[in-house]
Amino acid sequence: MNFFYAVGAHQQPLPGFHTSYPLMRDASSKSTPSPRRLPSSPARCYTVHERSSAPTNAPMPDLPAFAERLRETIRPYYLRHIYFPLFPKRRPPEFLRPWKLPHEFQDASPRLDLPSPHPSLPDVLFLPMTDWHFRLQRTQRLALGLAALGHRCFLLNPHLGREYPDAPWRRRPPALARLEERIFEIHAPLTSEPVFHHRLLKPAESINVAAALEWALRRAAVRRLAIILSLPAWLDCALILRERWQAPLIYDCHDWLPSLPAMAPAIAAAEPDAMRRADLILFCSHGLRSRLVRELPEISGRAVLVENGVPDWPPPSSPRPNQPVAGYIGALETWFWIDAIAESARQLPHVRFSLYGTPCPQVRSAFSSLPNVELPGELPAHEVPSRLAGFRIGLLPRAGNQAKFMAPIKVYEYFHFGLPVVAGPMPELDRFGSLVYQAETPASFARAVAAAIQEVDPERESARREHARQALWKRRAEVLSDLICATVQRHNPAVP
Repeated sequence: MNFFYAVGAHQQPLPGFHTSYPLMRDASSKSTPSPRRLPSSPARCYTVHERSSAPTNAPMPDLPAFAERLRETIRPYYLRHIYFPLFPKRRPPEFLRPWKLPHEFQDASPRLDLPSPHPSLPDVLFLPMTDWHFRLQRTQRLALGLAALGHRCFLLNPHLGREYPDAPWRRRPPALARLEERIFEIHAPLTSEPVFHHRLLKPAESINVAAALEWALRRAAVRRLAIILSLPAWLDCALILRERWQAPLIYDCHDWLPSLPAMAPAIAAAEPDAMRRADLILFCSHGLRSRLVRELPEISGRAVLVENGVPDWPPPSSPRPNQPVAGYIGALETWFWIDAIAESARQLPHVRFSLYGTPCPQVRSAFSSLPNVELPGELPAHEVPSRLAGFRIGLLPRAGNQAKFMAPIKVYEYFHFGLPVVAGPMPELDRFGSLVYQAETPASFARAVAAAIQEVDPERESARREHARQALWKRRAEVLSDLICATVQRHNPAVP
C-alpha cells in the first residue's frame, strides 16, 4: 500500500505545492553538462544541453530506479481510476479549476475572443514555478500588473497534463484558457506527466511543450515576445522559443532553489546555466542578487532588482484589533519554523495563533496538541485582506538557509494593515529596523510575539503602511515593463 500511495498521492511541496510522498533526489545533479542535439523540426534544429549523464527521472532515495520509473508510468492511471475515485476530496482543486474557465483546444473551433496585441508593448510568456489556480504569488502578481499596463500575458500550466481529466492514452490536445483580462493559460500535456519540480524534462518532452506553447502564441497572433523563466526545468523549452521567435529570455530568480526541500537537485544545479543564457536576470532580494553575482560574476551587468510587492488593496477601515491574534497566511511545509510557533503557543496560552494554508503532516502533527493553534486551511485570495485585518500581529516563521535569501511577500501585506511582524532571522528584513521583530531562537521568537502583541505605536504603524504604499505590485510591474521593452528592443531591434 505504501508504494501505491506514493504513486498516487498528489504533491505540492513548493510554495503552493504540498507532498505526501518522498521526494526525488538526483545524485548526479552536479555532473558536467554535455550538449545533445534535439530532433530537428521541419524548418531547423535546436541545440539543447543535457545537464546530467544520468537519467533525468532519477530515483527517490528510498526507491530503486526501476520503481521510480514505474511510479511515473503508473501514476496518471492510478490517480484517475483508483486514488481519486476512492478519495475524491483529495483531488487537488487546481486540477479542476482550469476547466471552469473559458478555453479552447488545438484543432477545435476557436471559442476565445482574443484581444489584439498592444501596438507598442510586447507580449510576455511566463514559464513559472507555481500554479495560478493554487495561490497568487510573484509570477501571478507581476502578470496581473503587466496586463493592467496593456501587455498580453501567457502562463504555462506547470502540471503538464496532470490537470487533464482524461488519462494520457486518450487524445489530449494543448489548450488555451482565459484567466483574466489579457491573461491566458497554456496547457501542454505530456504522456509521461512528470511532476515539474521532480526532474528535468527530457529533450523530446521539451520539444513537445515548446510546440504546445508555440501553437497558443500563433493562435493569439503574437508578433513580439519576451520570455520570463522562473524554473530551470523549462530552460530547454525557453531556448527553443527564443530562437524561433527571436525573443529575449529573462530569468526571474525569486527563491534560493537549493533550500527548497522538494526541488530536485538536478533542477537547482541547472540554475547557473539558465542565468548565463539569459538576456536579463531579475532578483527579488538584495541577498539573492549579491550571492549569485558573487558566484557568477559574468552576469553582473545583466542582474537587476525587481522586488516583491503588495496588491493595491483599499486602506484598512478600522485600527488593529485588540484581540491577541497572531496570524500567518502561506505555505505550511517542512521548512516552516515549527519550533518557534510551538514554543510561542506554550509560553503565551492567551494568544491565538491562526495559521492559514495547507499543512504538511509534520506541521499538523506538531500543533495537534496545542489548543491555541488553529489550522483553518487554505484561504481564497479574495478573503486574504479581511483575514489580515483581523490579526493583531503578522508572523514570518522562517529560519535556516532559505530564510537567508527570502524577500517575503507577506511582510508588505502585513505592513498594509500596520501590523507588527515577528520573523525569523532574515537579512532582507534588516532595513525595516524596529518595524519588524526578528528572533533567532524559539524562545526569543516567543518573547518577540509577546512584545509585538503589546505594541501600541501609531508612528510605527504609519511607517509600515507607508512602506506598503511604496511597494505596490503595480509599481513593480511598471519597472518590469520598462525592462521588458528595453530588452526586447536590444535583442531584436528589427521587429517593429
